Amino acid sequence: MRIAAAMLLGLTAAAPAAAQASLEIQCQPELSAYDAVTAAPQQHRVMFEDEHVRVLQINLPPFQQEPVHVHALPSVIEGETGGPGGAKFAYIQYRFLNGSFIEIGRHEVSPTAGYRAVWTQPEGPHAIANLSGVPVRFTRIEIKPEGCAGR
Repeated sequence: MRIAAAMLLGLTAAAPAAAQASLEIQCQPELSAYDAVTAAPQQHRVMFEDEHVRVLQINLPPFQQEPVHVHALPSVIEGETGGPGGAKFAYIQYRFLNGSFIEIGRHEVSPTAGYRAVWTQPEGPHAIANLSGVPVRFTRIEIKPEGCAGR
């Protein structure tokens, strides 16, 4: 499977608004200890980055859960949705409380047919748990603010 359309849509609806990150973190997201690439490097790989965008390849093997992380930038998430043979997974939301992450919500997503690309705002602490024997794969294009150009 690539990514379920419902998950793409679920990210936009289920994700809590992340606190506005500093311009330094927006321009260099990896400086945050909770950035997806920093906190979950086995699942998030930078395919391309410049002062305008950062393109991530996300891979989550069967029956695994990625570490809790955030996305400080708005993004376009795209990929094949997998159809009937695609992966089922859970989108898990967290809150940071008393020095640790506490689960505050969970939304299970079943695969659907087709290719999808959707816009999502920055995301607060979350993780994806792959509940199936099929990998979850998709691409995330993070959009950096204008202030990053020329830095």
